[in-house]
Amino acid sequence: MSAEYLIPSSPSDRAVTIAEVEPIVEEFANRWKATIELMHKDVITSFNNFLCGMEILRAAMTRLLLYYTRLSNCIKRIPSGSALKKDLVSISSIMY
Repeated sequence: MSAEYLIPSSPSDRAVTIAEVEPIVEEFANRWKATIELMHKDVITSFNNFLCGMEILRAAMTRLLLYYTRLSNCIKRIPSGSALKKDLVSISSIMY
């Protein structure tokens, strides 16, 4: 299965294959929840000012959601990329 998709905003304009994206999607699906919980714990213990810590956490989550949305959209455009859709975590799950 060598389905490819050309990412137009990529500086190298090279094709992306499912084989390249699959390990990223699977690892994220397996680790996202525990990693976000760890990040939250680290921020809470590292900052005396709760509001400051929460603002940093909110900014980090915003960036995560931005990049993950871009990855999801890229996967949806790859021919035969539907095989990876089962491993995609919904944005609403991440936000919760």
